[in-house]
Amino acid sequence: MIPTLRALLIAFALFEAVNIRLYAVRTYGRVIHEFDPWFNFRAAEYMVAHGWGAFQAWYDHEVWYPLGRHVGSTTYPGLQLTAWGVHSALAAVGRPASLNDVCVFLPAGFGALAAGFTGLLAWE
Repeated sequence: MIPTLRALLIAFALFEAVNIRLYAVRTYGRVIHEFDPWFNFRAAEYMVAHGWGAFQAWYDHEVWYPLGRHVGSTTYPGLQLTAWGVHSALAAVGRPASLNDVCVFLPAGFGALAAGFTGLLAWE
């Protein structure tokens, strides 16, 4: 296959991967609808506001009412750390964005990465 055509097909596939993930954002706005992403947003918001140490010791009284939950030891913090990193990086380069926007658009970027790596696996 011609390398230029291959590059165009890959670019189109990555564009469509992002486009599909942003359908709900275009239709309903920058809103987090589901429970799990909402919890991840709350956890990322707490991490950005209070830091890593406070996040590790955070006991959230708003979930699993009336018991609460120790978040630091019961969560996989990769998503929150990534959101914090992207949020901080955007602010550092002079393009600040709200943490909500980062958490809304981050899955679309991960969708494009997943499509790209799946394509690489299929090519292999």
